[in-house]
Amino acid sequence: MNKILIAAIFGLSALTGTVQAGSDHYYRQPWVSVAQAHYMEDDSEICLTGYLVEQLDDEEYLFQDGTGVMMMDIVDDEWRHIQATSHTRLTLCGELDQDDDDGAELDVEHMDLAY
Repeated sequence: MNKILIAAIFGLSALTGTVQAGSDHYYRQPWVSVAQAHYMEDDSEICLTGYLVEQLDDEEYLFQDGTGVMMMDIVDDEWRHIQATSHTRLTLCGELDQDDDDGAELDVEHMDLAY
């Protein structure tokens, strides 16, 4: 009985460690401003904090942080029941897509309310 209990505890602690490590990934990315992001390399992984000020189509949003504006691509799964208006401060993390014609856009892979 003790062996089963010990095995269960180790199994759960290993699983918890995996979940925590996965969630920390986004917060290890560099936190930058929109102005800085416009000059970064394509495919850079970054985090931004600011406001979604306008929805342009189904998954495209205009983001603003006080230093500039940038397009955001946010798929439905990333919302995770977050209710936001243009006055809700958010942290968005993802991969930067530098397009010569359209400028910089962030493919959002994680989002949270910013505090």
